This record gives sequence, structure tokens and C-alpha cells, in this order.
Amino acid sequence: MTLGQDLAALLLGYPSGGAIDRSADRFNQVIYHGLFVQDDWKVSDKLTFNLGLRWEYEGPPTERFNRNARGFDPDAQLDVASAAQTAYAADPIPELSPSDFRVQGGLGFASDSDRGSVDPDWRNIQPRLGFAYQWNERTVVRGGWAIYTVPGLFDYRGIYQPGFSQGTTIVPSLDTGVTIRATLDDPFPDGVAEPPGAANGANTFVGRSLGRFNHDVGYQNGQSMRWAVSMQRELPAQWVVEAAYVGNRAYDLTMYPGNDFNINSVPREYLSTSSVRDQATIDFLTANVDNPLAGLLPGEDLDSSTVQRQQLLRPYPQFSGINTRPYEGSSSYASGQFRLEKRFSTGFTMLTSYTYAHAQDKLRFLNETDAEPEERSAETDIRHRLVLNGIWDVPFGRDRRFGADAHPVLNAIAGNWSVSLIWQWQSGRANLGGFGGLGNVYYDGDINQLKTDYSGDVSEPVFDTSGFYFQDEAVQTNGVVDPAKQRSDERIRLANNIRTLPTRPDQFADRAT
Repeated sequence: MTLGQDLAALLLGYPSGGAIDRSADRFNQVIYHGLFVQDDWKVSDKLTFNLGLRWEYEGPPTERFNRNARGFDPDAQLDVASAAQTAYAADPIPELSPSDFRVQGGLGFASDSDRGSVDPDWRNIQPRLGFAYQWNERTVVRGGWAIYTVPGLFDYRGIYQPGFSQGTTIVPSLDTGVTIRATLDDPFPDGVAEPPGAANGANTFVGRSLGRFNHDVGYQNGQSMRWAVSMQRELPAQWVVEAAYVGNRAYDLTMYPGNDFNINSVPREYLSTSSVRDQATIDFLTANVDNPLAGLLPGEDLDSSTVQRQQLLRPYPQFSGINTRPYEGSSSYASGQFRLEKRFSTGFTMLTSYTYAHAQDKLRFLNETDAEPEERSAETDIRHRLVLNGIWDVPFGRDRRFGADAHPVLNAIAGNWSVSLIWQWQSGRANLGGFGGLGNVYYDGDINQLKTDYSGDVSEPVFDTSGFYFQDEAVQTNGVVDPAKQRSDERIRLANNIRTLPTRPDQFADRAT
């Protein structure tokens, strides 16, 4: 029967539904300028300084016709504020007095005077200083310090264009099919709605959630301060040993991708501190109460007659969520690096290097109500790394010990070969489970003991939980360390690097990927 009705509607030209979108176009641009001066100052035969100064200007992204949002104004006045606050005063919740209930704050938009999605950052001055000092004929000390700017282009995440896209839905009938108003010849009898753009100002998207954007127009480029000092010593028999300390400190970094920050979260004082599920708090926050915004936001998510209690407790109750990209992240790195090299002698070169390092970052908020990001080991934190590298020139071929007078064809086939060996070992890196970490539980037991039978006594564990590590209120471990890794790479290659021939079958697979 339904099929027949659908066929009849098709033959009569009556659509059952549909929509058309007016999506925002964009023509973005970022202006970049850079100046750099550098000079070498030779103080004496033993001491040389390298001095440099760089300045960069990376302008904020702009859109040719100013079709983009420009931050979030927490003090913006809204059209619905007076009516909403009056309605709330007539029926407040005990946790929030009428004087503390405010409906204000909204999006800002670009204008002819302020076209960028954020303010320009003019402070990117980057000094550089380096030196080299020859202690004696066999010993050299080198060092350097510099500040670098982190390109902001990778942090803006494009242009945010709320209000510049609009969808229009086909409404076939206003009286459940008694009268048909939309046909295939005229599916939109009321016309296609055009995007309002920035015409609604701070009232744009009131009643719904705001997507990812830089809420603070005072964005600043991240800065990275780096320094290093090393001592190199030449030993007998063409051995060279070097020890170095390398450090880095970065600040004003954009938070880790996927770690958007909701500036409209429920205040901390209303949340539970229990280490287990707190049903009483959940029930309290999700209980329905009268909505002071009811009837003021037609068609929006927050126009219903009731809302959950937690919605009224938010700093901006007229929005369900305001997801932003903060830029108060930081990171640090320190390492001791050691290198032992046997320079080319009798056709043999060897290089051994070892690095002990520690990397930390503050790029993730553990909770939305935290005042600052959590400090943790970085995903690039590899404490130990050892590399052995050797090259041996097979003594046959042109300019080698044997076969110097070999026929050119023989030399091309069998001459001037080298054998190289690379062996690497490193300790495991921090396993944070991607963006969000491993969560509250990590299993290190026998996976064969995990059962799939969920029937039986529901009070009995489905599998042995002794292999699990559970976080409790006093322990807040945010990750584990992966196992150590080692890798070897043996290969035969032509000395002139024309081609490389793998000596293990798996090297073919390595090259294919």
C-alpha cells in the first residue's frame, strides 16, 4: 500500500521531502613578511660568534568579503536577554539567584576595520646566538641559543563562518497531506532562504552549540626557545668523541588536536569528585527544570519548555556548548647526546650515538573546568636511543686496493661496492592512547583469559580482573610506556649511490611502503 502511495505521489509530482543548502564560499588569505640579519664575529683565532636577529609577521587569516567570525565576546548584549532574565526571576532554581543568571555573550564578526579572525601578532622577534671556541688543537666547544616562532597558520584551523550557510527544507504540506503546497515544479513555494551572514551579530546561533574557533582574538604565535652546547674531542687513530646537551622550551602553543576546550562547561563546584559513578549528582544535574528561554528561540535546540538543570548553571546558558582552541599550551625537552665516530680509514667508518632525553608537555586539559593543562610525558618522550652505524668499502674496484686496472665492464659490475650496517635500539615511548589517553583502565593480563560468555550470575565478573590496573582517587596515571624497540638494516650498495640492493626479503616490503 505504501509503495502505491509513493508511486502515485511521484506521478502527481508531489515530493515527500528534501532540502537545498546555501553553503558559504570563502576566499582566504594570510600575509607573511620576514626580515633577517646575521653576522659572524671572529673575536680571535680561537673564538667566533654567530649573531642573528629575525622578525616575522604572519597576519591573521582574512576572508575577502569578511565572511567569518571573530572570536567570542563574553559581554555582548542579546535580544532575548531581558525576557529570559525576567522569566527566570519568576521561577529560579535554588542553586542560582536571579541576579546571578545572565544571558549575555555571543559571536563577534569581521568588519572592514577588523578583518582578521584574530588580532595581528607583531611581537615575533627571534634572536639567535652561537659560538665556537677551539680549546686546543684537538678540542672544540660549540653552543647556541635561539627563539623560533611557531607558524600560526597550522593553528587557526581555517575560517569559522557561522551564519553564512543556510538550508531550506521542503515542506510538502501544512495539514498532513490534505493540501499539497510543494510540488516537483515548485518545491519551495516560499522561496529558498538566504544565509543571514553577520546580520544577526551576537545573536547568531543563540540556542545551539558553537563549533571550534579561537574565542580569544588576542591570539599569539607560539614561541620555541632552543639551546645547545657541545664539546668535541679528536682522539688518536682518527677517533672523534662528542658530548652535547640540547634543550627546548615552547610556550603559547595551541592545544593538542582533538582536545577542544568548552568554555561553557558546568562549573566545578556542581560536579562530583567521586572516583566511581555518582548517580545522585548525575540525577541532580540532568533533572528537568523550567526553561526561561522557552518561546524566545523558535526552531533552536534550547527553545523547549524545559531544560536540564545543568544548562542553567553554565556561564552562557543560551548556548549548549562553546568549543574553542586555547593557546596556553607548553612543552619542554632536555637531552644528553653522546657520539663516538671512527673516521674513514682503510675503507672503514663507524659511528655510535646515544641519546638520553625527556620530553614533557602541557597540551591537554584533563577536565573542562581545570585552570591550566595537565603536565605529562609527551608522546615523543623516548628516554634512551642507541644507534650503531658502520660502512665498509669492499677493496675492489677503481681507487680501491684491488682491481684498480679492472676492465670497465667488470668494474661496473663488481667494483666499488660498500657494505653498511645500521642497528637501532630505543626504549618505549609514552602510550597515551591517541588524543584522549588510555582512560581509567589498562589491561596487562593474559588476553586468552578474557571471556565472551555474559550469561549466568550477573554478580560474578565476566573475566579475571587481576590483570587490570584501575585508577583510584589518589592515583591519576595518564598513560603507560610501550615496549622497547630495536631495528637493524643491513644492505649492500654501490659506493656512488646509484642503487641499493636489499639483502633481506623484508626490505622489499619496507621499500614498497
